[in-house]
Amino acid sequence: MQTEYDFIIIGAGAAGCVLAGNLSASGKYSVLLLEAGPDKANSFWVTTPLGYGHSMFNSRVNWMLQSEPDANLNDRTQYVPRGKVTGGSGSINAMVYMRGTPADYEEWQSLGNPGWGWDDVLASYKRMERHASGDAQWHGLAGPLEVTSRSPYSHPVCKAFLKAGEELQLPRNDNFNGASIEGVGYYHHSICANGKRMSSARAWLEPARKRPNFTLVCNAQVERLVLDGRCVTGVTYVRDGQSFDVKARRDVIVSAGAVHSPQLLMVSGIGPGAVLKAAGIEPHHDMPAVGQHLQDHVAWDIKYRSKVPTLNQDLNSKFGQLKAGIRYLLTGGGPLSTGTTHAGGFLRSSPKRPAPNLQLYFSPLSRDLVPGAPGRMGQPDPYAAFSMSVCNMRPRSRGEITITAPDMRAAPAIRFNFLFEPDDLKELVEGAHLLRRLASAPSLSAIIEREYAPGPDVLSDKALEDDIRNRCYSIYHPSGSCRMGPDMANAVVDASLKVHGLDGLRVADASVMPFVVSGNLNAPSMMIGQRASEIILADASA
Repeated sequence: MQTEYDFIIIGAGAAGCVLAGNLSASGKYSVLLLEAGPDKANSFWVTTPLGYGHSMFNSRVNWMLQSEPDANLNDRTQYVPRGKVTGGSGSINAMVYMRGTPADYEEWQSLGNPGWGWDDVLASYKRMERHASGDAQWHGLAGPLEVTSRSPYSHPVCKAFLKAGEELQLPRNDNFNGASIEGVGYYHHSICANGKRMSSARAWLEPARKRPNFTLVCNAQVERLVLDGRCVTGVTYVRDGQSFDVKARRDVIVSAGAVHSPQLLMVSGIGPGAVLKAAGIEPHHDMPAVGQHLQDHVAWDIKYRSKVPTLNQDLNSKFGQLKAGIRYLLTGGGPLSTGTTHAGGFLRSSPKRPAPNLQLYFSPLSRDLVPGAPGRMGQPDPYAAFSMSVCNMRPRSRGEITITAPDMRAAPAIRFNFLFEPDDLKELVEGAHLLRRLASAPSLSAIIEREYAPGPDVLSDKALEDDIRNRCYSIYHPSGSCRMGPDMANAVVDASLKVHGLDGLRVADASVMPFVVSGNLNAPSMMIGQRASEIILADASA
């Protein structure tokens, strides 16, 4: 097997697949892509959108991590699913396609990251997208990534939610990636018109596989980066019990995600000196920001028994599942052709907020997010019900990722530190009142039998605070743990995604976000891969 490549990319996730596809498409460079998981981006349960109910608790394609107990959540831990498969977490997620707001990226740039302002990233998004809307002002129409609205397949009960928004005089918005983020409407999804999931692996790796300058190695656990002084020269990985060393003529690019990217740097001796020594690693490059500044979106929900049928009836019984499966196989439509988050919105938690600060999710289904049978979520509740949830888009609380052993196979310690900053809790309490106002609007109240979680007795701000601490949960958007910025004291990479103080090493995934963007992270993670490839190719030809 070849032992030297121009570029070595670690992680075939949302960003890594984009990088591999674009760098190999240039035809000038050899590219090796290493993935710790299997090559299953085209398997049935991955390509079937609602199949993420199987992938969410399937250790064959999911790292299935757990956070440390969080004192602010009464010492509860959080489930941390991370994709261990080609396509990464974009092969097991709920496929909501959100880019964030222009203000997010303008702030990224203002923090000392030129080239990451809204105009720059919008151009990169457009080069990625093949958007079904046909709106060339806001979307790309000829890129590899198919994006659609699944509103024709959304459950009819969603209409009551949207009508309730109108009754509260909230703006209607069916393009949260357009001129404005504010309002309620249907989400766009990274789902093809034929009803199949569109991950970065399917969009970028499928054409890359045909190129002689591209090599994909799956089930390859990278053990460490190889350093020669201040230069990263290659990697060591293990596959089928055998160790391999490969060299990079140009760059090693770490795209292992917001959990495993900082872990790999640390087990390679790159990170906070005290953390490395405590884990038995001699520091090679003392970097205090590696693993720090971790952020995630935390959500809280209300569940209602419904007077009208919801998705529960379609999916709870074997007959309903069979019927949905036959419809999907014959037409590419029906409940299996979309996720469970059909509609939602971006709203202000109070009139005093200068811009939308909350994201809402409406799901025509209810169930506990706990494992059911091995390899799948719990069954939908056996009665008609739906849920509404809220999260604050720009939380202020910060956590960290640290290593516990000098081994990539040992799970790192993930500390989210949710609700440490008081305003994060205040926003969620305001969001709870907003959800209740929506539920009281005529169109929704007409179909609600009763609220059963948290229950109608949980009314005061104090009672809501207690319930939020007891029931809030991560919505799986970790970011910022190798963040981008000009100062090595509080950042890991510069605006070119080069690791400060080292040659031959870049990081490109959600870990480089200076702060978490407003909305879901799969699209921004792919955009980071797109921008990274553009920057790297420009540097290589300079």
